[in-house]
Amino acid sequence: MNKLHPLKINSRKLSWEDNQPHSLDYDDRFFQANVIDETQEVFITANNLKDRWQNLEKDNFKIAELGFGFGLNFLITAKFWHEHNLNNKKWLDYVSIDCFSLNIEDFKKIVKNYPLLKEYGDELVLNFPIECNGFTRIDFPKFKIRLTLIINNVDDALVSLVGNDNNKFDAWYFDGFDPSKNISMWSPNVFSNINLLSKENTTFGTYTAAGFVRRGLEENNFNVSKVKGFGNKRHRLQGVFSKKDKTTQLELTPKKVAIIGSGIAGTCLAYKLANQDISVDIFDKKKDLNLNPWAAMYPKFSLGLDPRSDLLVQGYLYAHRFYTKVLSGYKNTGILFLNNGEDRDSWIKRILKLDRDDLFVKLTADEINTQNKVSQDYDGIKINIGGCISIEELNKALMQHENINFISEQNFLSYKLQDGIKLEFDNGKTFNGYTHLVLCSGGSLQSLIPKIGLKHGAIAGFDNKLLKNIQYPINNNGYVLPECNGINWAGSIYSNDEMNTGDSINYQNIIEKNNHLLIDEDISHIKSRWIGTRASLPDYLPVTGAIEKEKVYALGGLGSRGLSLAPLLAETIMNEICNIPSPISQEVKEAISPLRFND
Repeated sequence: MNKLHPLKINSRKLSWEDNQPHSLDYDDRFFQANVIDETQEVFITANNLKDRWQNLEKDNFKIAELGFGFGLNFLITAKFWHEHNLNNKKWLDYVSIDCFSLNIEDFKKIVKNYPLLKEYGDELVLNFPIECNGFTRIDFPKFKIRLTLIINNVDDALVSLVGNDNNKFDAWYFDGFDPSKNISMWSPNVFSNINLLSKENTTFGTYTAAGFVRRGLEENNFNVSKVKGFGNKRHRLQGVFSKKDKTTQLELTPKKVAIIGSGIAGTCLAYKLANQDISVDIFDKKKDLNLNPWAAMYPKFSLGLDPRSDLLVQGYLYAHRFYTKVLSGYKNTGILFLNNGEDRDSWIKRILKLDRDDLFVKLTADEINTQNKVSQDYDGIKINIGGCISIEELNKALMQHENINFISEQNFLSYKLQDGIKLEFDNGKTFNGYTHLVLCSGGSLQSLIPKIGLKHGAIAGFDNKLLKNIQYPINNNGYVLPECNGINWAGSIYSNDEMNTGDSINYQNIIEKNNHLLIDEDISHIKSRWIGTRASLPDYLPVTGAIEKEKVYALGGLGSRGLSLAPLLAETIMNEICNIPSPISQEVKEAISPLRFND
C-alpha cells in the first residue's frame, strides 16, 4: 500500500449479516459470534496475562496487536485488565496496528451485540478521535489504559516502532485475517521486526497454526507451541521469545523532574508528569509570566507525505482532545482561512481533495459575512476543529496539581550531572536531587542548540463594535479572534530585536495585515497590547527528545504552533522518561530530535 496523507482515509469494504461484518477486502469474517471467549483463550490465556498482571513489578505492561479490526480484542482486554489491576496504579499500554481506520458508526453497530463490553465500548466512543492515518494516542484514565492506534500497512507500522527501547513489548496478539488471504501480515519482514520489538520472555498468541507462520516465528527467536485450537479449529500457536538482550537497558526511575520554562510546553509536560505521580519543579525567570491573553490553535496542515505532515496533523488533533478535557473555557468554534491569494487558493484546493467533509467546509464570502456580521470580499475554508484559548487560564489549570511546584524569578544558567542533576541560576542559587531535566524555554536551549532563533512579537486588542460578532478566528495575512472580555485580539508583528512595553511599536502593521476587517482608523481603537517571544528552528520543526544520557531533554522551538504541538510533544517526553511506548513514529521522532543539528 502506498503511503497516504494522514487525513486521506482508506475505508474498509464490508458486507453485513445480523449486525456482524464480513470483510470484502479479505473475503473473511472479522470474528466469531463468541468472540469474548475466543479472545480470552487465544490471546489472554495464551499470554498468561492474569498471572503476569498479578505479579507485575513494573509500572506498566505493554501489549502489541496486529489487526485492530473493530477493537473487540482491545475492549475484552480492557475489561480483563480493569478487573485484575488490583491496586489500580499500574498502566496497560496497548499498541494496535491496522491498515484501515475505525469507523465509529460501524463500531457502535457491532458493540451493541456484546452487553458485557458496554462500559468499555462507551468509553471508546466518548474518547474516539478524528479518523486519521499514522499514530493516534487515546487515554482511558478511568481504566489506567493508554491505547496507541497505528493506521498504516503492517510493514511500515512496525518499522515506525523499531529503534526505541520503550517500544519493546511484553505480549503480542497476532490477529490478522487468514494467512492465505492476508499474506502481507505474515511476511518475513513482519516476523523480523517482531523480533526487534520483543525482549526476553515476550509472549504471543494467535488463532492460526499455519506452518510458515510457525517457522517464521521460530526463525526469529520464538519457542513456538502448537496447542488445541479454539472452537472448531484444530490447532493454534502460542509461544515465548527466547533471545536474551545483549545489553541491559538501565531504566532510570523518574522520581523528581526539573523543567526550565513555564510556557505552554513546560506546563503541559509538568501536568503529564504529575499525573504519573512524579514530583515536578518548574522554573521561570519571570515573576509575572505575562501570558498571551487570547490565542488560537492553528493547523495550517502540510500536504506532503513526510514526517512534518504527520506531526502537524497528529499534534493538532491530539491538542484538540487534550484541551477539551482539561479546559472548560476551550470552545470548538472552528477556524477560517480566507482565500486571499494564489498560494492560499492552491492550498485550499488541495485540502478539499482529501474528501474530508467532516473536517473542512468551503464557505462563500456571503456565508462568512452572515455568520460573523462583517463585510469582506473573500471566500474561504473553515476547519471544523479548533478554537481560542486563554493560555493564562490553561496554565493555571495545568499547574494546580499537587505534585507541581512553581519556582519563579530564577534565571537558569547551567546543569551538572552529579549524584542526580544539579541546577545553577544566575542569582547564585542551586537546586539538586533531580533524576531528569527538561529544557523548555528558547533561552535555556540556545547554548545547547545554537540554531534556535528567538522571534519577538506583539499583538493588539481592539475595542471595535464592528468585530463583536466574529464567531471564530479569521485568518488572512494576519488574524482576528472572537471577542474575549470585550476585546478582539489581532496579530501580529515580529522582529528579531527584543520588544518592551515602552518601545514605539508600529501597530499599523497589524491593521495592514488584516485589512479585510480592520481600517486605518482602528489604530485609535487599540485598548490593550501584548508582547511575547517564541523560538523556532531553520527547518520549522520543533526539538523534542533526549540531549544527554537519557536524563536531560529538550522540548522547544515550537514557533507559531505552540498550542497545536505542545500537548503531543509533552506526551512524547513524558513517555520517554517513563518507559512508555511512543505516541509518535520513529520517523517523526528523528525529524524533531534535538541532535539533528549536530555535525
